[in-house]
Amino acid sequence: MPQWLLRETGDPTRVVKMGINYKTQKPIEFSWNSLTMPSCTSCNDEFSGLESRIKPIIEALQHREGVTVENYILLMDWMDKVRVGLWLNYHVLQGNPTGIAPNFHIKERIGRKDRYLAVHAIDTEEKSLNAFGVESIVFHNAPICFGLKVNSILLVNISADFIFSERAGFPFPTRRECINEGECVGAQRLVDFDMRKAVEHPVLHPRMHKASIELVQPILQLDACEAASTEPQETMRNFLGVNWDFDSYLAPRTYPPHFQPKGVVLRQFQDQTVPLPDIEQKIEFDSVTGRECRPLGELIAQIYEYQNMMFESVAPEGFSTEDGPWQRILEFNLAVAGEYRKRAGESST
Repeated sequence: MPQWLLRETGDPTRVVKMGINYKTQKPIEFSWNSLTMPSCTSCNDEFSGLESRIKPIIEALQHREGVTVENYILLMDWMDKVRVGLWLNYHVLQGNPTGIAPNFHIKERIGRKDRYLAVHAIDTEEKSLNAFGVESIVFHNAPICFGLKVNSILLVNISADFIFSERAGFPFPTRRECINEGECVGAQRLVDFDMRKAVEHPVLHPRMHKASIELVQPILQLDACEAASTEPQETMRNFLGVNWDFDSYLAPRTYPPHFQPKGVVLRQFQDQTVPLPDIEQKIEFDSVTGRECRPLGELIAQIYEYQNMMFESVAPEGFSTEDGPWQRILEFNLAVAGEYRKRAGESST
């Protein structure tokens, strides 16, 4: 975690508990400022630039101020960084219980996959920094969904291959096949692409409890050859599911220069989903009142439940969670969600 964030949320040396080590069955305890991983100088320099731009955005959210679409795109980039960084860290903290060999790192996941961001305003003056969902075995296998509480806001982030593209009107695969041999064994082959050319409301379906702000951004994905290229991503054109190097439907649904990977951000309201093509437009907080309000424990519970749903939604054909160890892993996530809901009920009585 960046040092500025640790200072903004309390004592940087404070010790936190975050799940258990699945090999030793002992609690994982560490101080936030010790949660670091080795990285190269160029990566540190690149990410430091992102961190300096994120700090005033987080401060604005704490004060419930409007933030531009451009800055929310930066915030989603940062959440990509935090999500993958915590995933890599937990491989070390948990002793890599499932024997995964990570084949990608932070830089290769920033702005490369469909993503969702919710901003929940929390009624508290307590300073705290908490990550939710990053300790689960579901997240360990597929870092799709997590939550980050920064003082008085809860950020919920979801991101994976083509997870929102279908309902956002972007190209999406109709089949996912597991590769069982060769260099890419264990990976997925995405085939038989389609495109509906219409936005279905809500794009996140089923939707979560109402947040002050809900944003979805579909991302066009490059073919394997271009993904490995050193050319700037914005100049690449060979996208999966697109038959030509320019698509007249998709072009205006990306930001200038048109027909680049990042699609126009979509804002979800209760009754409609609205595109936000102007990156200078400010996004204001929506009110969440009365029966729409939920205790923090309810919001956290959803993170674990959505980990299960999203994991199953991106599973290849033939994958089953109905028996064996995966059933127990998913049931454990539901038990964690139930515990958060129980605490929320107790605190509201």
